[in-house]
Amino acid sequence: MKHRISRRSFIYRATGLALSLWAGRSLAQAPKLPAGMKLNIAFEIVAPGGFRYRPPYVAVWIENAQGLPLRTLAVWFEQSGKGLRWLNELKRWYRNNEPTEAVSGPTRLPGRYTLSWDGKDEKGNLVAQGDYYVCVEMAREHGPYELFREKVTLAQTPFKRSYSVASELKEVTLSYDKQG
Repeated sequence: MKHRISRRSFIYRATGLALSLWAGRSLAQAPKLPAGMKLNIAFEIVAPGGFRYRPPYVAVWIENAQGLPLRTLAVWFEQSGKGLRWLNELKRWYRNNEPTEAVSGPTRLPGRYTLSWDGKDEKGNLVAQGDYYVCVEMAREHGPYELFREKVTLAQTPFKRSYSVASELKEVTLSYDKQG
C-alpha cells in the first residue's frame, strides 16, 4: 500500500521531532515508567438498533503530552473491498498515522473489549513517567463519529477510572497497575 504524507502530517511530525530534540536532556533524565506496569483500556461498543447496522471502524492509541502519536494499539476496519477508502473517517488517528498489519484487524461487533499498553513507544522503548493521552476513536458508516481522549498521569501510583459516554461508545475504563 502506497501512502503519501500530507503537508499537515509532515508539519506535525517535524514539530514533534523538533520538540523532542529541543527538550533533549530533560526528557532523557525523566524516570522511566516502572517495569511491569501496564495501562488497560476497556471500552464497550453498543448497537443503536435498526436493521442496517454496520460495525464501526475503531482506532485506539496513546499520545504524548504534546498530543503527538506515541503508540497505536489497534485499528479495526474493513480490510477488503472499499474498506481503506473510509479509513480517513477516523480523523484524528488518520491525520498522523498509517495502518500497519501489526495492529490492524477487522471491524468488531458490539461488545466489551480490552487493550493493554506496556508503556513502550512504537520503537519498543520504555517511555518516561508523565502525562499521556488515551484516545479511542470510532466512526461508523451511516452513524456517528466519536472521539474519547483523556489525559492520564503515569508514574508509580496505580489507578482505575471509569468514564460514561452517552453514545455507541458506552463506557471507557482505564486501569494502571502491575501486569498480572
